[in-house]
Amino acid sequence: MKVHLYTDIDTLFGRATRVWMDVLLQAGHEVEFIDLGHSTDAPLPEVGPCDLNLLVAGIYALPRFAKQGLPRHGKHALWMFDPLTRDASATVHRHKADLFDAIAPGLHAVMAMDASIERYLHQYFPALPTFRLPCLVADKHVRAPLPEAQRTRDIIMLGGDTPRRREAERLFLAGPAPVNAEFIWSGLWGAARDACRAGARIGLNVHADNELHYFDQFRTFETWAAGTPVVSDSFEGWEDFGIEPGVHLVTAGLQDLPQACAELLADAPRREAMVRASQQLLRERFSPAAWQGRMLAMIDSIA
Repeated sequence: MKVHLYTDIDTLFGRATRVWMDVLLQAGHEVEFIDLGHSTDAPLPEVGPCDLNLLVAGIYALPRFAKQGLPRHGKHALWMFDPLTRDASATVHRHKADLFDAIAPGLHAVMAMDASIERYLHQYFPALPTFRLPCLVADKHVRAPLPEAQRTRDIIMLGGDTPRRREAERLFLAGPAPVNAEFIWSGLWGAARDACRAGARIGLNVHADNELHYFDQFRTFETWAAGTPVVSDSFEGWEDFGIEPGVHLVTAGLQDLPQACAELLADAPRREAMVRASQQLLRERFSPAAWQGRMLAMIDSIA
């Protein structure tokens, strides 16, 4: 089978996309990796025919597919990381849902990262075949954590600039004893992004919208793989991933995130234990080896 793998931010989603490349090549399929880049308006690149297009569609690819259409050759399967909602007040994820809805009629299947996406698809697109496939991390990308003395940052939050995240930044600065947290909104990709995560004592996740709280597995898994513990805005569905709050990560409501981070920051042994537990979870449940049989079965059923 000839498979085209599309992603829009190679320095962000490329590693996850290449999980598919490794699995498909090992199974004897022919694979071509296509990086769409950051344009939302350019025509799709001219490529030859294929049997299947595997699309990892983020903030640049979704609008591009909605404007330009899907690739001309082959069937289309989308691996969707972000949750979807038609709640108008959840502006970030409602926008993504509008774009997804525009391309959904041309899709042959969706691989959903979690139950929330499955629920959305079953409600609004019940005829569209849906599979469960979380974000996966190859063992070669799970690195030994840096010693405490080599970590040069206390707390980092990597993500798009939204009002909720700006409120979180304000809360970290507003207390009687401000907590040293860096909110990095853009411009950090690839190896620099990896180094930033590895050199921090805590990786912080804050939901983009007030209305949609979910397990941000892409950011969390990348942070765990870098050897850094995670403090997360509260979310539902942690049981589905085998996560034990307090063991694998710390969760707290928005107002309580500064205190949760301060307490974890002061407890280096606890942070070290969390890194060990979270990396073990990655290796046991979210390595390609644990999923490759199901991945190949998905491909066969779509093609």
